[in-house]
Amino acid sequence: MRAVSSIAQSAVSVVRSGVLADFESDSAQQAQSEAVGKIINDLFRELRTIRTAWRQAWPDKAAYQAAKAVWVRALFEGGVCTQEQIDMGLARCRAEETDFIPSPGKFIGMCMPTPEMVGLPAVETAYEQAMRNCHPAMRGREKWFHPAVYHATAAAGFHSLPLLSRELGLTSFEKRYQVQVCRVWRGEDLGPIPLAELTASSSKSAPEVGNSALAELRAKRSGGSR
Repeated sequence: MRAVSSIAQSAVSVVRSGVLADFESDSAQQAQSEAVGKIINDLFRELRTIRTAWRQAWPDKAAYQAAKAVWVRALFEGGVCTQEQIDMGLARCRAEETDFIPSPGKFIGMCMPTPEMVGLPAVETAYEQAMRNCHPAMRGREKWFHPAVYHATAAAGFHSLPLLSRELGLTSFEKRYQVQVCRVWRGEDLGPIPLAELTASSSKSAPEVGNSALAELRAKRSGGSR
């Protein structure tokens, strides 16, 4: 897989200038910066072809170049680090019935594999199993579709997850589940499900858990609306 960037700041400098700057770094960093510049330029050309109303987002050259810098940073921070992921996002862009450029946050979501793509249960199905297995009556009798579901549940909190409303709980679980989905997609070993699935009780109170999940939900909504 071709890496998009491991030096985000250099990449941002490339697209802000619009030209390949003369970095004082070694040849490897220079080559990487050039590769990042080519990848982001190719991505934007493809987006302009797919979304004919692109001038609504990028009305002039200055806005166009500034957007490249924002997108490079967003892709890096959002975990989009391979050409395969970008190709996946572009394929989904082509399938959408709209002429407008997606926000960086929405495009990052398009670059992420879905559970079904890697043979895992859908988010809601996995969440329902997580909720069943969080119940004290299921202790020692848990059944998991896949280690990814277990690890996502553990990350969300066996004792925290049931305290949340369905909306907040699903949002919290989905965030952790997507991490595991990406790991499966990359071929990583998730590790086995421990024999003692349920951890010790969380020290967080219900209000603390709820406030944390609410913050995640708000962040997700604001990211999608950009």
